[in-house]
Parts: sequence; structure tokens; C-alpha cells
Amino acid sequence: MEEGIMYAFGMVAMLGLAILVVAKIGNHYLRQVPGAWAATLVALGVGAAWLTNLNLFSIWSIPVRSSGIAVTLTGILLAGVGYFWREILGVLGGLYRKYTDESKLMENSETLRRVA
Repeated sequence: MEEGIMYAFGMVAMLGLAILVVAKIGNHYLRQVPGAWAATLVALGVGAAWLTNLNLFSIWSIPVRSSGIAVTLTGILLAGVGYFWREILGVLGGLYRKYTDESKLMENSETLRRVA
């Protein structure tokens, strides 16, 4: 039973990342509408859960009234994981830009001095 829970965690993490990648493809269109990220991630999450027929509640042995509700709630959970991935990757990207600032590297490597 422990293996099933860990496999479920891996599936949720990877499906959340996949949902984020698909949502990033439509990033150009999503910038125009405020709040569209959450709606898009929920739609993709629920779609992915229904497409894969993923029911985390049965894997975790949590009783749910119907299988359709459980799959839909799993999709909403996947959307939350996708949003979490978005924030984590944003933080990591910011740290990368902070520590690999090209202007600082050029100033240090070409011994440029400050003018102003």
C-alpha cells in the first residue's frame, strides 16, 4: 500500500508539471485576461484527471460519494499542484537571474569602471 501512495504522489507531481507546461504554451493569450491562469489550470487539471481516469481518493482509501466527484476533485488538486510548480519555478528563475547577471559578469571580466 505504501508503494501506491508514493506512485500517486509521483503521478500528481508530474501531471501538475505537465499541466503547467501546456498552460505556458498559451501564455501569450492568457496575459490579456486577468485571473485566467487559475481558470486555465483548473480546466486542464480536470481534463487531465478525466483523461487518465485518475482517482487519488481511492488510492488513498478515502471514501467519496461518487467516482465522478473524486476524479473532478483530483483534477482540481492537479491544478493546485500546477500552480505550485509555477511559483516554485518562478522563484528558481529569479534566483538564476540574480546570480548570473550578465552585466555584472561583463563588468568584472572586462575591467570596466563605473562612469556615473
